[in-house]
Amino acid sequence: MSFLKKEIKQLLINRQHKSYEKRVSAQNLTYNEWIEKKEKNVKIDNYKLEEKGNFLTNDLETVVNDGINDENERNNSKNVVFCEPFYSLDLSDSNGTTITIISIYEGELSDIALNLIYRQFLTDKNTILVYGDEDTRENGVRKNPWFKPDWSPDRFLSCLYFGGIVAVRKDALQDAYRICSQKGILKNTSYEKAEKLYWLLFELLKMYKAFEKGHDKTQMPVCHIPQVLFHSKKNGYEQIKDYKLPEAALQEAAEASEQLISIIIPSKDNVDVLFHCLDSLLERTVSKYQYEIVLVDNGSKEENQNKIRNKLDEINAKSVNTTTKLQKIQYFYQEMEFNFSRMCNLGAKASEGAIFLFLNDDMEIISSNWLDLLAGKASLSYVGAVGAKLLYPESDKIQHAGITNLRVGPAHKLQFLRDEEVHYFGMNRGVHNMLAVTGACLMVKREVFFEAGGFCEELAVAFNDVDLCYTIYEKGYYNIVRNDVILYHHESLSRGKDGESEKKQLRLLKEKDVLYERHQDIYGKDPFYHPYLTTDMLESEYSPCYRYQVTLNMPWSFVEKGDDTVKSAREDQCLVVGMECAMDIYKWQYGVSPEKGKVKVKPEDMGYYFQGYSFIIGSDNACYKKKLLLKNQDNGQIWLIPVEDRYRQDIKNNLKDQVNVDLTGFAAKMQKNAVPAGVYQFGMLALDACSRQKLVNWSNWVLQIEA
Repeated sequence: MSFLKKEIKQLLINRQHKSYEKRVSAQNLTYNEWIEKKEKNVKIDNYKLEEKGNFLTNDLETVVNDGINDENERNNSKNVVFCEPFYSLDLSDSNGTTITIISIYEGELSDIALNLIYRQFLTDKNTILVYGDEDTRENGVRKNPWFKPDWSPDRFLSCLYFGGIVAVRKDALQDAYRICSQKGILKNTSYEKAEKLYWLLFELLKMYKAFEKGHDKTQMPVCHIPQVLFHSKKNGYEQIKDYKLPEAALQEAAEASEQLISIIIPSKDNVDVLFHCLDSLLERTVSKYQYEIVLVDNGSKEENQNKIRNKLDEINAKSVNTTTKLQKIQYFYQEMEFNFSRMCNLGAKASEGAIFLFLNDDMEIISSNWLDLLAGKASLSYVGAVGAKLLYPESDKIQHAGITNLRVGPAHKLQFLRDEEVHYFGMNRGVHNMLAVTGACLMVKREVFFEAGGFCEELAVAFNDVDLCYTIYEKGYYNIVRNDVILYHHESLSRGKDGESEKKQLRLLKEKDVLYERHQDIYGKDPFYHPYLTTDMLESEYSPCYRYQVTLNMPWSFVEKGDDTVKSAREDQCLVVGMECAMDIYKWQYGVSPEKGKVKVKPEDMGYYFQGYSFIIGSDNACYKKKLLLKNQDNGQIWLIPVEDRYRQDIKNNLKDQVNVDLTGFAAKMQKNAVPAGVYQFGMLALDACSRQKLVNWSNWVLQIEA
């Protein structure tokens, strides 16, 4: 009898495996399949263009000033192949406009490239330079997509990120060439050929005011076409990563001696950590800038106040006898409830510097030139907030490398990943423009800070730094993270982590609502994060969205009471439940509640969207069916919600020792009035389809459902 049971169970398992493999195959698209489907939807016009010449040359002057009209030297425009630097293709139209396309490494134009490039120049007379995305193609198979940001002036100064090809108006290119010739750049024998092109493009962009405040695309001389325009023979980033312009190439700042930096540190009853921060700052900083330190204390007990005052007296006494650029330390004490924004604003008003540096008391300085590097960028006229790369203490694990504006909220991409590895075409190397940086280390000019209105005091705990950066960006400035400035962040030693309790979670959600009510127009948008990268989930990697795609085109879930079903299940910590999103569908799409939104509510918006991941440790996950649980915090009533599987490459990569974890993701939709109003805790019920086993476990995530 037991043998028969085993046979039956094995048949059931085999059936589940076949079904599972079929579902995995349907969702696990390759990049090649996905991008070809995407490109079929790209609108292509039929322009009549004259190819004035295709030529291969190692001489930049030939690229800029000449052309070869020999018909035998022309390639088919649908398959223009570029070899070694420099290859140029000149196109002209009936109006006499000539566009030069230049490649600096081997590859070929995509089928849609010429059409999209020319359309951009034709439809926008302000466009001077165009670049796009690229991938590699081998034996007809495309892979390794490099999806780039929109115009990023500071990334350009740090790295020739335009990559394989750039398209430039020929007359503008010739003007820039003359400037470079006058400066002797092109005759400098220390520069490689690609470096000379780099300088040429820099002078061109400077000439057309690309390094100025303002994000109006109708006035922008640089255009990023967010489509693959080039197929390189090998990784493009590896070929250009070592090219960078010198730090002083765009120097606008006043003399260092004229700039006072005010380092503003909020702190309360955290003396050991604070003193470690101060000691590391004073002992390791070597700077040409004079600076002051402003400590803002919102209510330390008397014992700690005395310790702080004694410490400051000690520092002031030492600074008299040293060559430090520290001018003074102010101690600003005011009892009040914790409000990070108010503390920073009070510190700013009490400060005298032309540049502010907001610094958490749990930061540790580990290099000497960090202050100069931050200030060198912050001093530029078009620059807003400048941040650093933060690592977890005594490790190379990344805590912060800029903030990305995803639809699920502001995200710290690369968090917890190893910094010794290079991630997504150098996103943890060099200097990058980002929509926001963390307030744990944020430098900004005094006038920019007050122009933005300072920190929003309605955001007492979370998202205040993000809000400030979004406002600065909306004022036309560019925010920056410097990956070449590294600090240790002893994160959350002061106030704990968000989301540890129901109260903190609800506070966090409320502050997130305030953030997007203040910035509706950029909800779910980020000019420095490509729309072909995943925008709908919190993952550390920069992942092309073919790996995981969110769609709301799913049926409404049939919600039912589930008290008895759940009571008979065994609560088991091996059932992992990770919630990533639980919110009103209208808010998911537009960032705000319907009564505050600009878009009219549609029937399909009237509900809630849930997203996350779940798996059973040590079990064959192909054999389980899952249902999301909602438990009313007041009366304990439990509701069951069927979920749809989602392919999750990121989870699978982290669970190499687990079985069948491809479809660990889940999603569900629930209509507005499916459950009564109240605060609900999330959980998961897992039903083994090959036995009677039922497992249940609970997440610490909660959701407040309105009446």
